[in-house]
Amino acid sequence: MALTPVTPPAVKPIIAKDQDLGFLPIKAKITPIIMVLLASLLETEPFVGVLSFWPSLGFLTALGWRLLRPELWQAWMGLPLGMANDIINGQPPATSMITWTACFLMMDIVDNRLVWRNYWQDWILAAVAVFSSSLLALCMSCGFKGHFAIALVADMPRILVSILLFPVVEFFCSLVDRWRLAL
Repeated sequence: MALTPVTPPAVKPIIAKDQDLGFLPIKAKITPIIMVLLASLLETEPFVGVLSFWPSLGFLTALGWRLLRPELWQAWMGLPLGMANDIINGQPPATSMITWTACFLMMDIVDNRLVWRNYWQDWILAAVAVFSSSLLALCMSCGFKGHFAIALVADMPRILVSILLFPVVEFFCSLVDRWRLAL
């Protein structure tokens, strides 16, 4: 009697990328969207300062959810979330819509290329996304005129605070994710 090797089953994610999320309760579907919208509302708090150090918490929260649970949102989800952020914060129309969708598309490309990611790669991806979205928003608002470099230098503290704050935002996303998936 010959012994045949037993191959372990392949590890599958809980939710496949193209799987319908219809089996999840409404709490699990709507909680990330509400959290992003509430984070966008936090940006409207009246803070007075010479330079803007207040990061885009809505964008950081959307990035946190997207990097924590890639199967949760498709790339097009950046469009309605960005539109809501534009409406809530009074930004020029389509600024967040374009930048958030471009970053979500970038995340999809990275998800298709990488087999796995760790904490540091998520932080680097978030830093690239924050910097590129800020650069794209500056290009959309002032173009490449003479004051573009001044605006970029003035925006650097906000970009650095956003990059350093991302692990905290992702930690809160993971706490809410545990509550969201608890039955």
